[in-house]
Amino acid sequence: MFDSTMALLAQGYAWLPDRRRRSRGGPVRTRLMGKNTVALHGPEAVRFFYDESHIKRQGALPGPLLDTLFGRGAVHTLDGPQHRVRKALFMSLLKDRDGLGSLADHLGAQWDLARQRWAGLDQVVLFDESSLLLTRAVCAWSGIPRTDDDARQTARDLIAMVDGFASAGPRHLRARRARSRQEARIAQQVAAVRDGTEKAPAGSVLATAAAHVDADGQPLDPHTAAVEILNVIRPTVAVTWFLTFAAHALHRWPSHRKLLADGDAAYARAFAHEVRRFYPFAPFIGGLATTDLRWDGQDIPVGGMVLLDLYGQNHDPRLWPEPYTFDPGRFLGREPERDELVPQGGGDPAANHRCPGEDVTLTVLETLVPRLAALRYDVPAQDLGIPLRRIPTAPRSGFVLTARR
Repeated sequence: MFDSTMALLAQGYAWLPDRRRRSRGGPVRTRLMGKNTVALHGPEAVRFFYDESHIKRQGALPGPLLDTLFGRGAVHTLDGPQHRVRKALFMSLLKDRDGLGSLADHLGAQWDLARQRWAGLDQVVLFDESSLLLTRAVCAWSGIPRTDDDARQTARDLIAMVDGFASAGPRHLRARRARSRQEARIAQQVAAVRDGTEKAPAGSVLATAAAHVDADGQPLDPHTAAVEILNVIRPTVAVTWFLTFAAHALHRWPSHRKLLADGDAAYARAFAHEVRRFYPFAPFIGGLATTDLRWDGQDIPVGGMVLLDLYGQNHDPRLWPEPYTFDPGRFLGREPERDELVPQGGGDPAANHRCPGEDVTLTVLETLVPRLAALRYDVPAQDLGIPLRRIPTAPRSGFVLTARR
């Protein structure tokens, strides 16, 4: 069996859906990075994948991914009781309505400051500006506010971590350096909180991580605490991609602007769900078989790599009629089923490895997209193509706009 690693790097998001079509919709068997691999698809596969008796994460994430996106010792690498205790740290922060309301307040304040700044510029690149305002908002909310210059460097680092996770060469090296720089800085802040030389706001991400006791009854070492703080901050700033895609959607289909600008909260949530479904973000996720398994007539040996197709499921016509039509109406009057819409994974956020930050993603989009829709701006000629070969991808131009004075 040929190794598909180079094909994945060449085809990007299209690689797994293309292999699935060739397998006539069944599981895809291949090799990735020299490892026998089976790729699964669909809501039943989501439930199978997130069953800890079937799939584990420990040892599944390759070193380059840990050194860029998640960090060594992160919650993503744990299973069983260790995972559940560490996950409780995130659930206490990211599912709290008051906390998310406070984040929304920070987002609104930073948007207002950014809008004033944009009015004095000939053009702005929304991707870059979004990453900066999200960094300022989430760092302030997390208890680690940044000065102006610090915020710009932090924003560049956080974007680099996400941009370089699925690449080789310069993008990957930038991501590694960015993570090392931010881990070291935040670890110093954790240590300072513990020795009393720095205060963290009660209930903040910094205070909660510094005080967290792991499954072994011990506090996290400063480095691991920094890793987990970054695993709150980084995914929030990664919503830059979705916010830029939202601008792309408003430009292509401007009929959505009025309902959003008028403050229709239900429509804003439906629009946020459709942005997450329609546009490409994570192509798939992976784990290792805990024992010999069988799925849809295919044997999966113990230790074999198992992929869960995310991008393909979000564009499956059996789940989404006319999947390549952008239609927020498909989410009006209903929330998506847990294992149906999977842009950031599936399963139960409290018990499984599903990203607990989905509510943060929705909070960001529901807060900022209506403001974007109400903003008066022009879109100059530019390349708004979204290359599917690149992971993660975005409009090539970053979405350039000129705010009207």
